[in-house]
Amino acid sequence: MKHSDWLRLTKEGERLCSVLRQQGYQCQKQPRRLAWNVTKAEDSHTLTYLPAPIASWTVLPNQETPARKQLMLLVRNALKQERLETLTRQSDEEPLDLTRPWVIIRLLNDARRYTVARFYNRQDAEDHQRVLRRFMRGAEFEVIFDPYEE
Repeated sequence: MKHSDWLRLTKEGERLCSVLRQQGYQCQKQPRRLAWNVTKAEDSHTLTYLPAPIASWTVLPNQETPARKQLMLLVRNALKQERLETLTRQSDEEPLDLTRPWVIIRLLNDARRYTVARFYNRQDAEDHQRVLRRFMRGAEFEVIFDPYEE
């Protein structure tokens, strides 16, 4: 497992535990594992991430008890809510950086253009354009000045 995946899953597990704590559960992280001990009253379970081929969060032991079903329902709802929040964050457009007026655009078919990068000064934009031309020989790039107008 990549380290970046480990960090992402650790944060996701911590967010799941914060949701469970709001419902009265106690969570304790197990060292060196993507697992948390989850307890409420006399019920004790382990929230863990099972890698490939399953690649999902689960609650162990895998017994059909009402307490486990309730815990799995809370975990699934928290994961659905988190994925919806992630999708809405990704769909929002990034605000225009008005402090960088020099722009490299890629000229596309049908007179369309795509903004590749923005820069503080012209020299940085031209240097970056030279690198892009070297590695993407078939593409056309232009440096333009795009000031902010109110």
